[in-house]
Amino acid sequence: MIIDSSKPLYTAADDPPQHIVAIETSSRSGSICIAADSRILGERQLSVGTRHAAELMPALRNLCAECGWQAGEISQVFVSLGPGSFTGVRIAISIARGLRLATGAALVGVPSMDVIAANAPAEARDVLVVLDAKRGQVFAARFGRGPNGKLLAVAEPELIEPAKAVARAWEDGVEVLHVMGEGIDYHRSALGLAAAEAGERVVEVARELWVPRSVKVHELGRKLALAGRFTRPEAFLPTYIRLAEAEEVWRKKHGQ
Repeated sequence: MIIDSSKPLYTAADDPPQHIVAIETSSRSGSICIAADSRILGERQLSVGTRHAAELMPALRNLCAECGWQAGEISQVFVSLGPGSFTGVRIAISIARGLRLATGAALVGVPSMDVIAANAPAEARDVLVVLDAKRGQVFAARFGRGPNGKLLAVAEPELIEPAKAVARAWEDGVEVLHVMGEGIDYHRSALGLAAAEAGERVVEVARELWVPRSVKVHELGRKLALAGRFTRPEAFLPTYIRLAEAEEVWRKKHGQ
């Protein structure tokens, strides 16, 4: 999808806009978009599965060509850092680092849980985002809506049993908990969302809102950039929370 860019993006009296690339590959369905400051110029959805490595750069090249950009004009890159797909996040970070080396672009890392939570409906006061971590666990993060109407992180993402994540919400005085994220399909019963257990206290957010999108990465990343909260290159790393299973096996085998 390309949004009409025939109208001027800025006047002669303004500073030229930042040329921004935003990437989301932490989920099975990735996407990439480009923007001039706050204005999204185009977005590409990537294939569901593991083709992010093959599709990301061609998608970026096509978006830039359609909007008349040269690669060297990219000035900021925002990336969803995880937790999520180990491979997808690594690919996005590698591309962002390459763009920085080639263009000098500034980097902004955005927590993937925040990207998902940004899709929550306005009536959701307390939100739990869950991603499947296998072995009966989830990556979970809880958010509460502040006085200004914006969702704020209550705690850092963690590896936890799904029932325990819900129990903590009750312990903290939450009255109604909205749950969203791809982890729901793997832990519905433990989250209190099974048909026999569903009640008014636990609400499942619509499935179409579970998927993180690059336009939300742009929205959150731009707020951080405007506040001067860029990510240092040495700190521009994936948020894994837990080692990949293959690395855990390797370390155990070698006594680490």
